[in-house]
Amino acid sequence: MTIRRLAFPALKKRRFFGLVLTLVVLLFAIPALANILSSATATADCVGFTLTVDAADLSPGTQYEIDFTFALTCNGSTTIVSGKQTFTATDTTASVPITGSWPSPLSVNCTVVGSATLTSTGSTVTITINGSTTASLTCALVQERMTGGGTVDVSNPSTQVVVHGTDSDSFDVSHGFEIHCGAPPPKNNRLEVNWPGHHFHLETLTLGTCVCDPAFLPPDNPDAGFNEFIGAGTGKLDGKPGASIVFVFTDQGEPGTNDTEQMTIFDPSDTPVLSFPQTNLTFGNQQAHRVGGPKVPACLL
Repeated sequence: MTIRRLAFPALKKRRFFGLVLTLVVLLFAIPALANILSSATATADCVGFTLTVDAADLSPGTQYEIDFTFALTCNGSTTIVSGKQTFTATDTTASVPITGSWPSPLSVNCTVVGSATLTSTGSTVTITINGSTTASLTCALVQERMTGGGTVDVSNPSTQVVVHGTDSDSFDVSHGFEIHCGAPPPKNNRLEVNWPGHHFHLETLTLGTCVCDPAFLPPDNPDAGFNEFIGAGTGKLDGKPGASIVFVFTDQGEPGTNDTEQMTIFDPSDTPVLSFPQTNLTFGNQQAHRVGGPKVPACLL
């Protein structure tokens, strides 16, 4: 009886080569990773943004395009800010800087998110903005101001009032105002000063410095964050232009009897026509206000 040997070794070889062939086919079927975005980071403020997009696995000498989009949400309304940037790769990696601005400077608090895409492959990454995927932009305009008015009694000889270069101690000075802090102060400032026979009208506030001075009591409104207004400006004296004023007003709580003022008014030749040091209000009230912007510590002693 003849026994034939089965060709198992040949079968195993065919299976082995078949497996290799299959792996080769699968290997070529998997697309090579190329042209990808690895990261995107940005800094943003109330005016605009600076964005850096990192790309990898590039082909040197090839031109690429990055599309980016920001979604800016303010007061519940969303605005899409988009753009594109082209670049030519000089290496297999690239860091692409992009700068831009919002449609207009922001005046309210907003949130912003964004993404960037490499158009050659559709590789997309989320933009990290100010260290977060969702950035909060504090853009509410800060409005610091002081309002009020009253009367200063200068009948006390120790007040050392100067009027037209001579000492006097027998009259009152009244004033009313709404003045804003800032460098320079915003428009729409008002200050009127009256004393017997004379009147000063502020036309331009050139200095408006608001500070929390520990030498004074805190204001009645703790959110104001300041109790002293240091100001200067130009205006009209008895209807004639060219006069100027320097002054300090304080808000030291209610009912206003601790509030003080001091001022010097100069005529057009820079001669003092009214001057007195820090003096408590006899009547009236001066109040510090603050609206918008981030919360600030209360002005406390």
